[in-house]
Order: sequence, then structure tokens, then C-alpha cells
Amino acid sequence: MPTLEINGHGRVWVDDSFHSLTREQQQATVEEIAADLRASASIEVELPDGSIAEFPAGTPPEIMKAALQKKFGGGQKKNYDLADVPGAALSNLGSSAGQALSDIAQPFLHPIDTANAISDIAGGLASKAGIMEHDESAADSVGQFFADRYGGMDQLKRTMAEDPVGFLSDVGTILSAGGLAGARAAGVTGKVAKIAGKAGDIVDPVSLAMKGAGVVTRTAGGVTARALGLSTGVGGDAIKEMARAGATGNRAALEQLRDTAPMTDITDSAHHALGDMTADRAAQFQAGMAPVKANQTRLPFQDVARSMFEARKEVFHNGKPKDTRAAAALSDIRSLVREYASDPRQHTAMGFDALKQRIGEIRDGTEAGTLARRTADKIYRATRETIAKRVPEYDTAQKGYQNASETLNELRREFSLTEGAANNTAMRKLLSSMRNNVNTNFGERERMMRELGKREPALPGMIAGRNMSSMESRGISRVLTNPMLGNPLALGLYATNPWLLAALPPALMAQSPRVVGEAAYAAGRASSVLTPDMVRLIGRTSYQAGRATTNANGKKRASPAHSERR
Repeated sequence: MPTLEINGHGRVWVDDSFHSLTREQQQATVEEIAADLRASASIEVELPDGSIAEFPAGTPPEIMKAALQKKFGGGQKKNYDLADVPGAALSNLGSSAGQALSDIAQPFLHPIDTANAISDIAGGLASKAGIMEHDESAADSVGQFFADRYGGMDQLKRTMAEDPVGFLSDVGTILSAGGLAGARAAGVTGKVAKIAGKAGDIVDPVSLAMKGAGVVTRTAGGVTARALGLSTGVGGDAIKEMARAGATGNRAALEQLRDTAPMTDITDSAHHALGDMTADRAAQFQAGMAPVKANQTRLPFQDVARSMFEARKEVFHNGKPKDTRAAAALSDIRSLVREYASDPRQHTAMGFDALKQRIGEIRDGTEAGTLARRTADKIYRATRETIAKRVPEYDTAQKGYQNASETLNELRREFSLTEGAANNTAMRKLLSSMRNNVNTNFGERERMMRELGKREPALPGMIAGRNMSSMESRGISRVLTNPMLGNPLALGLYATNPWLLAALPPALMAQSPRVVGEAAYAAGRASSVLTPDMVRLIGRTSYQAGRATTNANGKKRASPAHSERR
């Protein structure tokens, strides 16, 4: 009887008919025998996710069970009799409290991960409610987490026994939710709701712990923004602005962050803001001048004549001019005043305004600081004051126009938004507006940028997004906070403590403006779909939601116990 040598399985005997097969048929037979031998030499187990785990033939069942429990956690969960729950809860109190403290610290240790997790959970809930489209897997994970804890009497007793601190916090959350839902109800219902809310605060140990850290939690947002602003090199204001952009749905900010829109959109937006401000100035002036035009009160020329007499005493001495240019300006103004005084139709507020403008043209034709300029300016002011004394609406309209003009001119100068100025200069100044240093007059430039933002609300977010578009930290922070870029002290620390390398990825993420910007935008977006009551409820349950998300992510990251195949 012929034999075949099968790699990994030794010799196999076959009958004589094997010799009558063609070469291709013999090869197929060998491969079929080898496959049968491999199958018979292993045990296949279908896993919960539908994949197949293979164990060597003869592996004891307890070994396979232990391996599967290590991969999927715990195996068959223990059921408790009600009488055994108090004792088990007491024995598990320490580990349950430790887990709760760890979960409470999670948002402070990993603010970016926490912001993303809460954003995903809130977005999933909003998607389920039909408010927006979002991946619902994180929300499903939280739902499954609570179903495993309270889906039946056995689950309830197990939760009370094995996680007493978490159970009390959940009870407090439920009672507080009742207080939130019925706090505005009238009569007995409202009183019961308020009592329920108070009871929730009393029984919830996590709530009590958080109250003890109230000062810290109230300032955590600003502290986190400042800390991340330092590590990224962009400043805390830019991070806060990205969160506001997410809350308001400012897509232009996100496009600048992701570099999917041109930088020139920022300067274009600033020019549009100036255009709107110029148009508003004109409209407000016209509205303010409407009652002035309608006023037909006849105005006297005495004050204007008196100002010309006083000016003549300064320009002439014994009938001779001390300054020929001042004398010429005075002569031109005198001719104008006589022209308007001789026409009764020009004795109204609008007639005096026209005279004032003509005098202003003569004044503007003189050199600043000269006697000619002082002479023309004195008569100009007298003409304007004559109108303001008798028609107050005129003074209001003129001051409004003057203030608006000063603001526009200041903005144009500060950001080089004048005609003919280089666009790169304007871009550089706009992008620097969120920095607080001597170059930006310690926040004054930001205040002026906010004036533009009143007309173009997307502009501040666009500036923040562009400042945070880089994956690497900016400025000196790139060297001081990044151990991979030449910080000898940090490099020495990592060299002598290699286990610290495990914390390097999240540390580098916290130094990336782009990553932090995405997280801030996501956190702001999540807050926009939550009511204040929902925010409070999420705050009460955030550590439980974090445990659910961590549990789900942990299963995804778990390494297989054995080779798997689909």
C-alpha cells in the first residue's frame, strides 16, 4: 500500500488507486487529506462576535473556558440572593469607590478624550431624536451599559452588590431627573419633584464629592483652555472661540481649521464688515438728519460774524495782513458768508450746514498748524455751533457720524484694510488679534477685531480656526513642551523613565492645535443640542457614561486569545 508524506502530519497510507490518478488529481487528493488532518487536529469555537477561535486538538475545556473568559471578561456572571446583597456590597465598597474616583478624574486627566466621548454620546442621542445626523454607536454603548446593570432583577441585585457607589449615584440621578422634569409643575406634583431632586443629591455619593470640589469644577473650563492654549502655543482665547464656533454651527471656522477654505476668506470677511459699517454709518446719518431737513427754523448769523471779526484781529495789524495765506482764507470765507446771508432760503439748518461744508473745503486747503488753518477752523466751529444750539437733532446726527468715522478709520489703520495695502499685512494682523502681547497692545487689537465680528459673526471663529490649523504646536511651545523637538530635560526624563512613553501619545495630542481645535469644536457642537437640564443630567451621569465608553473601547482594543478567522 503506497504512503504519502504530508508536511506537519507525517506519513499517510492510501490505496493503490492513487497511482491511476492524473498528476492534477493526485495533487488535489493530497491537499484534501492535508485539510482534513488540520481540521481534525484543532477545535473550533464560535465567538460572540461571529468569528471562529481555534484551539489545538485535545485542549481541556477548562483551558478553553479560561482563555475565552480572559478575552471577553468574566464568563458567566454571578447571581445574588437578595439576602446576600448587603454583605457583598460592603465587601465591594472599596473597589467601587476607587472606580468611581478614577472615573471622576477622567475628564480632568484626559479632557480631549472626554470632550470627544461626550460629543459622540450627545450627537448619538440627538440623532436618535431626529435633531441631526450622527453616529449612534456611542449612545448605543451607553444604553447597553445601563441595560446590563438594570435590565432585570438579577442585573439589579448584581449592580447593588458589586458596584454600590455606582448604584447609589444612579438612584440619585433618577431622583434628580424627576426633580428636573417636574420642578416647574404646580401644586403637589411640583413639591414632590423638588423633594425628589433634593433626595437625589443626598443619596448620590458622586454628587456629594463633586460639590466638595465645586470651586475647581466651576473654573475647570477656563483652566483647561488656558493650559491647552499654553501647550499648543495658540492661547486660550482661540480654543474658547473654537468651542463657540461649534456651539453656533460656524462651519467657516471648521473649514479654516481643516484648511479646506482659502485664507483670503478672512480678509474678505473683514472688508465685508467694513463695508457694512460704512453703509450703516450713512443710513444712520440720513435717519438722524431727517428731522433737521424738516426743521425750517431761521438761524441768525451773529455768531458767525463775531467769529470772523475776532479772526480778523488775529490776521491783520493796523489794516495790514500778518499772514497773506490767512488773509486770503479769511477773504474767501467772508465772501461765502455774505453770499449765504443775502439769500433768505439759506437761513435754515440745512443752509447753514451747506455753508459749513463750503468753509470746511477752504479749511482743508490750508496747512495744519498755520494761522490760516486756525482762522478757517474758528469760523467753521462757529457755523456748526449755531446749528447745534437751535436744532439739537443736528448735533446728535453729526456726533454719531463723527464717532462712526473715527471707528472705521481706526479699524482700517489697525488691520491695514486701506485701499492699496498688501493683503498679507492685513492677514498677519488679523491672525495676531487673539494674542495678548505688546505687538497687539495687550488685547486692544482683539477688541477691535470683535468690532468687525459684530458685522461678520463668523470672523472670530475663522481666525481661531486658521491659527489652530497646524498639527504641530506653535511658537516657543513647540520646543518647550515637545520632548521630541530638542527639550534636553524632557528627553532625559523619558530616557530614564521609559514607562512614561505610554503617556506620550495623549501628551502630543494635547500639544497639537489641530487636534485640540477639533475637540473644542466638537464639544461646543454637543452643547448646542443640549438644554440646561440635559447638561446637568449629563454632568450627573458623565462618569457612568465614561465607564460605558471606556468598556466599549476596551473590547475593541483587546488582543485575541487565539488566531481568529471570519
